[in-house]
Formats: sequence, structure tokens, C-alpha cells
Amino acid sequence: MAIEIKVLTDKKLGTWRGLGGAISEATAYNFSKLSSEKQQDFLRAYYGKEGLNYAWGRLSVGSNDFCLKPFEYTKRSDMSDFSIAHDEKWVIPMLQAIQKFRKKEGFKDELLFIASPWSPPSYMKTTRTTRFGGSLIWWKYKQYAEYLRRWYNAYAEKGVKIRYLSPQNEPHAVQVWESCVYSAASLKRLTYKYLAEEFKDTDLQFLLWDHNKPELAKMAQKLLRGIYVTEFGRDKQVAGICYHWYRGTHPEQMWQVREKYPGIILASSEMCCGFSPYNKDEWQNDARHYLGELFHDINCGSEAFIDWNMLLDYTGGPSYCKNNVKSPVILNEKGNDFILSPIYDALKKFAKV
Repeated sequence: MAIEIKVLTDKKLGTWRGLGGAISEATAYNFSKLSSEKQQDFLRAYYGKEGLNYAWGRLSVGSNDFCLKPFEYTKRSDMSDFSIAHDEKWVIPMLQAIQKFRKKEGFKDELLFIASPWSPPSYMKTTRTTRFGGSLIWWKYKQYAEYLRRWYNAYAEKGVKIRYLSPQNEPHAVQVWESCVYSAASLKRLTYKYLAEEFKDTDLQFLLWDHNKPELAKMAQKLLRGIYVTEFGRDKQVAGICYHWYRGTHPEQMWQVREKYPGIILASSEMCCGFSPYNKDEWQNDARHYLGELFHDINCGSEAFIDWNMLLDYTGGPSYCKNNVKSPVILNEKGNDFILSPIYDALKKFAKV
């Protein structure tokens, strides 16, 4: 049987910007358990030139499901108590270790950090809690933009420059963990009116949507309508669209966005597989899911792939709400070493190509 392959040389799908992963609190906590020598081996596996050569890092603004417990940076309406001290225990030390490692390895370019809040502070929400959905109170939009700027500045003071901001992780999801619901109109209002003004003196750019693919084309049209972004960027603060993989590959959605908005960044911002006890042979199927998703996405013009947790323990955590999942690298049962799973091997094959 003959197979015909068509190579479309007249179509430019975008510029590949690399692989990455989320430095969640669970990841950073597990990283802290490793000896200094094992930490260097871990960094080499992910960020080394002979490893995955990660170019991206995703950060959570505030707590999410992969934290040891829920927390907030501020609980006072005037934000006089604002502090990122909670992050200074595990997350920031890991970020600084990554930067130090990359500098030692001779990388001159900065890691591209994308930040995503799972929820505004509880007092800014209709439900008065960071969990179980709810919405940002309409008269708190300006203060919320100021809150995000405080976080941005605080991380910059620690030597971590945030390049991209997704205004909300999964804006259509109501979860038992941190979550907040936005309509397209409210997300546009927050981004174009308040965040754009608050960050106008920075080079921070916004990546919108940050949710599943079935609605990707529709949401791109709603969120980018009227500000068509060319290759050089007419609205330089809005860089593009990011998405999650959890409801399928949906190449038709990807193609619609890429063809209508050829100049935007189109990036996968979260992927993982559901938890099952570690078994090398059984996890091969998850590795195939990763490769399949990557090949579909890059063939439809995706420019980056940012995985979810980089290092979970043998039970797929810690996750305070028990939303345990897989990660490409896991701690062994004793918690004193790490295992490179078949998912990692699949990513490495892709990284080398």
C-alpha cells in the first residue's frame, strides 16, 4: 500500500520556542528532599543541553491543587499584609537553583516564565473563598491588577523575571481547589482595561484562555477580536493563546486559530496523565499520549509545550486535595532519589529532534 505524504512548503506554522514545565509547590517541595548532588542531576536532566533543554517555566500566582495546603499572599482589603514569604520556603529557592545551573551551563538566554493565578484572593471574590469557583467582584478589577503587579515586582526582586501572564488558569472551570470563573467579556475587560494599564511600563505580555481545546477557536475569536495580532504585534501586550490538552487533540481547533491569527504565540500550557502506581511498562502508554499530543500540536502550529508538575512523589503528590497525577520524573519510594519515567524518555526523544 502506497502512502502519500504532502509537504506544505508555503505554510509557515510559527517558530518553535521549546519545551518547559511547571515549578509547582509540590515539585519544589520534592526537589528540596534531594541531596545537593541529586538536585544537580535532576536539573541536568531537565535543563541540561543533553537533557530536555527546557526553555519555559510555569508558575502559580498563589496556591493551587499541587500545594501542601491552601494559602494567600494577602487577606486584608488594603493589601498591607501582602507577602510572598510562603514561596520563599521551596519555590523561589528552586527557581534560583535552576537559574544558577543554567548560568553555569553557559546559557545566555533567560528562562521564559509564564505565570497563572488559579484564583484571586478570597476577599476579592463573590464567594469569599479561593476554592469552588466564584468570580472576581466587578469593582475589584483594578485592585486585582495591582495585586498581580505586586506579585510580579516581588518575584523580580528575587531575580525571577516573569515574561508572560495568563490572567486565569482554566477560566471556565469550577473546582474543589482554587478556581475562578470568567466569561470572555470579563476576561477581556480584566486584560485590556486593567492589566494592560497596570503593566504598560513593563515588557510583560499576556497569553489568554489557558483552558481546554474544544473551545479554542471560539475563545480565540472572542478574546482576540478587534485586536488582530500580526507577526510583529499590533497590540504588543497580548502575545497569544495558550491551552490545555485534557479533552483531546482537536487539530481542527488548532488550525482555525493558527490560520486566522498567524502572528500570535500558540502554546500548550499544561498536560499530565492521571495517577496510577509506577510501572515502567504501563507508563509507556502515557508516553505515547505525550508524543501524540506533541506531534499533533506542532503540526498545527503550536510553538511551545509546557508540561505540568516536573517532580511528584511515588503517590503522585503532594496535592492537598488529593488530585494526584503523573509527572515525567518521580521520587523513588524512599524519597531520596528520582526515576526518569517513560514519559521523560518520550520528551527527550522529542527534544533531540
